[in-house]
Amino acid sequence: MSDERACHNGPCCPGWNGQHAEPCDQPYCHPCLDRHQRDIRALTYDYLDLAQLHETSLSQAASEHTSGGGHESPTLLADHIEALQAEIVHVVSVWEYELRVAYRLSDPRTFAPLWRRTVYDQIELTAGARQTRPARPGALVQRAVSIIAHRIDRLAALPATLVCPTGIEDEPTEMAGWEAVQQLADLHGRTKSALGRTTRSFYIPGECWNCDARPVPDLPGPLYRHEPRFAEDPLEVQCERCRAVRPYADYEAYQTGLIWPGQASDASVRIAA
Repeated sequence: MSDERACHNGPCCPGWNGQHAEPCDQPYCHPCLDRHQRDIRALTYDYLDLAQLHETSLSQAASEHTSGGGHESPTLLADHIEALQAEIVHVVSVWEYELRVAYRLSDPRTFAPLWRRTVYDQIELTAGARQTRPARPGALVQRAVSIIAHRIDRLAALPATLVCPTGIEDEPTEMAGWEAVQQLADLHGRTKSALGRTTRSFYIPGECWNCDARPVPDLPGPLYRHEPRFAEDPLEVQCERCRAVRPYADYEAYQTGLIWPGQASDASVRIAA
């Protein structure tokens, strides 16, 4: 694609044409950036919903005795939820700090990221005094998400920096801003799964426009679509092998002529036997 840059979402970009993603001069194209922004904004509510689920799991763990009947132990479930909550707090706090430092949103000397102070917050917004006070995780998430979501394009443009990706016990790893955006959006997807909010999926006939996946007799796939959860959610088609995504309107056009929009000729489409 010469020297022209393309969206970092690759085959998952709505602008994928079978060879490259939507051309853009930023790490993500506008549709992908809007989608990631919506997912990151939801992390505030995800954290609160996990807290409610955590309380339920703890009460069940104290009152129930699980057997080997195939049910997940409430204690194990509570531990999983608590670990996911801790990861959300850590990740949003780390990237909030990196944004503050990179764009001088506040004096870095008056702010220490959560992963450097474990459970303490080092910022005093009212008096401006440097003091340590107990952190409220939910408030930290709300503040960090507010900083990040309004500046997601700036976060995506950050150069690689050394961070502990998911917790203070991780080995320091270099991560670029566009990877941080993907990490935060993935956290929302994992939270939806933990809360049981994943949407129904339906296999649909057809061949992938991006890889060599095609239907196999008596087996589902490779294309499927999700049932939108909200009216404003986009209706898309996805390949389960390569994870490429296209708008459902493209699939409707494909059904008409067995050629995906953007493909040159019938030779580029293989019809399954």
